[in-house]
Amino acid sequence: MRWQQVLGFVAAITPLTLIPGASFTLVTQRVIAGSRADGVLVALGSACGLLVHATFAAVGLSALVMSSGFRSWMSRVAGAVLVGFGIRTAVAAR
Repeated sequence: MRWQQVLGFVAAITPLTLIPGASFTLVTQRVIAGSRADGVLVALGSACGLLVHATFAAVGLSALVMSSGFRSWMSRVAGAVLVGFGIRTAVAAR
């Protein structure tokens, strides 16, 4: 991959990672409930997650997962496990 391609990729995904959404709400909630440092950590974690996802998609991992039935099934199972962990964490926090 040439540096022009990398630069184009970064230019294309940077606005996508900066658009407010659910992560903005989470950051706002952490700042209100905690401190500015908590908000910064959540924002950095959210941005890193988006960049990793965009990078994997660019490399073709998404196409690879979608092309194989077993891999697609495994990604759904992994997603369900993560959702389960998230619900369990949310319930435990209350």
